[in-house]
This record gives sequence, structure tokens and C-alpha cells, in this order.
Amino acid sequence: MTMQNKEYQEFLESNAQVPEELTQAVHKGIATLINPSPWMTFAKLFGIHMVVGVLSLAVCHQFGVNPFGTKYSLSDWFMNMGGHEFCMAACGFFFFAGSILAAGYIFTIEELRTLKKNELVQTLSLAVISLGLLAAIGAKLALGITLLWVLGGLVGGFLATQTVWKLKEIRIF
Repeated sequence: MTMQNKEYQEFLESNAQVPEELTQAVHKGIATLINPSPWMTFAKLFGIHMVVGVLSLAVCHQFGVNPFGTKYSLSDWFMNMGGHEFCMAACGFFFFAGSILAAGYIFTIEELRTLKKNELVQTLSLAVISLGLLAAIGAKLALGITLLWVLGGLVGGFLATQTVWKLKEIRIF
């Protein structure tokens, strides 16, 4: 019998009791991992969105915001493809889909499940906060195009959430 097997046999034969406090702490820790808080999931998503959102502005200027002073933008291509309305919806799509795809890579499957359960609320919250921050740095917002941007963002958020969910299920992410 190897040393490990011997120690395991001794463990099985012992009558030691695990303290109740330790049992409760382990159960609580596991429950937190299996059912993450929607607030904590949103806080993590918001942090990812802040980084990815700023980076996305480098390649797709939105509402006149170009923080890095880049010359070329996806928004020019979107504008040529379908006009200003298409451009705003496509930029919203890109802005939110990029953040949620990045989150899908970082999140656990349990956090993604929480995101999926609260998808509309979390995406709308990201939109409102993002619009507030964009307005604070001087974005030119108008109701009509802003609504198209939010609609594009909702569609992008929904499709990205479904995509990362499928990728996590088949263990690509």
C-alpha cells in the first residue's frame, strides 16, 4: 500500500467531525460561485465595458467622439454603406457586442448565466451609463440617432450574449 493510500484509509477510518462553521463557510462559498450576484456581475461587465468601449472609440468614432485622434473609422464605412441611421445602429451594435464578447472570454459560465438572466436590464443600464459618460466628454447627442444607437446596442448585446453562451457551452471560450 502506498503512503497516499494509507493516509486515505486512515482518513476514512477516523471519526473526525468537521466543524459546523467550516461546513457553512464552504457551502456559502460554493453558493456564491454557483449563483453570482447580478450586481457583482454587472460591476464586472461595466469594468470590461469601460475598457473595451474606450478602445472601440479608436476604431469606430461615435457621436463625434474620437479620443485618440485617429483618422480612419468604421463609422465612415458604415456611413457609406447605409447612411447616418445605419451608421448609428451599426456603431451601437459594435460598441456593445465588443464589450460582451470580451466579457464572455473573461466571465465564468455561471456569470454568463446571470448576465443572460438579466440581459435586457444590464444592456440598457450600460447604454444609459455610456450615453451619460459620452455626453460628459462632449458627445453630440440627438434623440433620433441616439435611439438608433441604443437599438443597435441592444441587438448587439443580445447576439453577443447568445454567441458567448454557445461558445462557453462547447468550451471554446
